[in-house]
Amino acid sequence: MKWKSILTVCLTGIVAASLLAGCGNDKADKKADASKPLRVATNATFVPFEFKEDANSKEYQGFEMDLLRAVAKEMGRDLEINNIAFSGIIPTLQQGDMDIAAAGMTVTKDRAQKVNFSEPFYESKLVILTPKNSGIKTAADLAGKQVAIQIGTTGAQYAEENGLQTKQFDNNSEVIMELSVGGSPAAILDKPVADYFLTKDGKDKYNEIEIPGTKSEYLAFAFNKDNKELMNEVNAAMEKLKANGEFQKLYKKWFNTEMPNLPKSGEDALK
Repeated sequence: MKWKSILTVCLTGIVAASLLAGCGNDKADKKADASKPLRVATNATFVPFEFKEDANSKEYQGFEMDLLRAVAKEMGRDLEINNIAFSGIIPTLQQGDMDIAAAGMTVTKDRAQKVNFSEPFYESKLVILTPKNSGIKTAADLAGKQVAIQIGTTGAQYAEENGLQTKQFDNNSEVIMELSVGGSPAAILDKPVADYFLTKDGKDKYNEIEIPGTKSEYLAFAFNKDNKELMNEVNAAMEKLKANGEFQKLYKKWFNTEMPNLPKSGEDALK
């Protein structure tokens, strides 16, 4: 055999070995990724979906947290929960610093251009919360008055679209505190947040007013656009939880009502 032929055979073997090694590493990397905890971004101020009983508590509570734990268990994954500002959640997903957002996030067309959404787990609406003596009876009465809202939410979007004067806060707890101390005469909140408040400290002190013409909103987990595989795995886990009844048990636990029929995907939630 000529030296040129020998060299060619050797180089070919080296390249082939390198490619095989590379394939093995890719598989190992994927397996390693699957064994790592899911990095979760949340904003633990959205009662009753994700919250802490007090500032010193390490335990995250709420329907979405319980559902996420059940999903992770079904997937055989641990969770690494990171509590950050709501306005920073989508950017951190886009940068790949987090794997999944569990933050009471409403599926919207604008957000769907930036992230992917799982199948929804809750149907909600926007409401106005106001003290009984505020004189505010309808959404039209908000004209000319300061309204407390959370930055980056659909409530904030509604206020902007309707030209309302707003005072913005990082989370719902601060919005409710603003209302409680009389800083603003009204707040726009998601209905489950307002409902929960009215069963606790706000009982018999506030009115909840529906906003006419607002559509149902759906809450879902969010993912990086390039990570459809993880989204599909989460969707599959939720379907298993529905099939074995665990999803319905969690829903009943937190909302004391039967789970309604929900859209099967983030895309369906936008229709």
